Amino acid sequence: MRYVKILTIVALLGTVSVLASDKDPLPQIKSLRLEGRLEQAKSLAEETLVAEQAPSRQVELHLELSRIHDRIGLHQNTRPVAEALNHIELAAGAAEAGHKRSRAQIELARADYFYRAEMQARDFPSASQHAQSAIESFGEIGDKHGEADAVHRLGLIEMQRRNLDLAHELFDRSLRLDRAAGERTFFRGEYERHVGFVVLLQGDTESAIPFFERSLAFRREAGAIDASLFAARTLASALVDIGRLGDAKPHLLYAMMVAEKISSPVGMARTGLVLGRLHAREGDSLAARLAYEMTLSTAESIGYASMAEQAKQELDAL
Repeated sequence: MRYVKILTIVALLGTVSVLASDKDPLPQIKSLRLEGRLEQAKSLAEETLVAEQAPSRQVELHLELSRIHDRIGLHQNTRPVAEALNHIELAAGAAEAGHKRSRAQIELARADYFYRAEMQARDFPSASQHAQSAIESFGEIGDKHGEADAVHRLGLIEMQRRNLDLAHELFDRSLRLDRAAGERTFFRGEYERHVGFVVLLQGDTESAIPFFERSLAFRREAGAIDASLFAARTLASALVDIGRLGDAKPHLLYAMMVAEKISSPVGMARTGLVLGRLHAREGDSLAARLAYEMTLSTAESIGYASMAEQAKQELDAL
């Protein structure tokens, strides 16, 4: 009887093992990316891709690897990332002819890539073309979440062009689409962040702050630790600008903690600059100098020229 029980347990364990091996790894890959565990996400995605035979799944994995490489590029100041574009083109090569969802996903990924690549000129000819194509493609298949993402990308492009009213309209339209399909927490965080930027660019820092507060809350609720770093830094910067120094401090400490945890030199430099400004407004010139010097050395180590220049200007002004 004992022997039978042992065999039963072994059989059950074997069943559990099979079930575990059959579990879809894509949600875990996405979760690792959102948490800022980018090398782990990349390794798991690459391992999964090797064994994947289904073309639609290959497309998804290549696009996820594109996002991971792009995020690494953000933290290391190496955007746009050639490897990100390479995975988008590999996704296009893997996509089956006539598979509309894959086509829509690839167009959205191209819009994201060229949004970064065309940022300096702020014209975005390729990014806007791919965003429009993605909107139409997702609309054809009735994918409102995908359409919401694509409309939101177009809103980002118009915001960078300083067409602020149009950008706000597009962001609102994207939120309506997302809600129609079931509101996503992370997407809501993106909406709040970028509407906040529109309000900020219109010169109303005070009114932008509630948007930034909600963006941080939604990103943290979604488990997007990586993105919450920049949400906290943005909120703290706005609070410092209007003199709410005590309210800004916890957000700066949180941002710096996350930047160190996920090894983000860009995050550390951006946060350090705001920390220096906070100390300068407090009248603590020594603490401000230390923060600016840290920002300068970090920015120079990754070739972040604009941030290094800002740190130098702040040091000169002390």
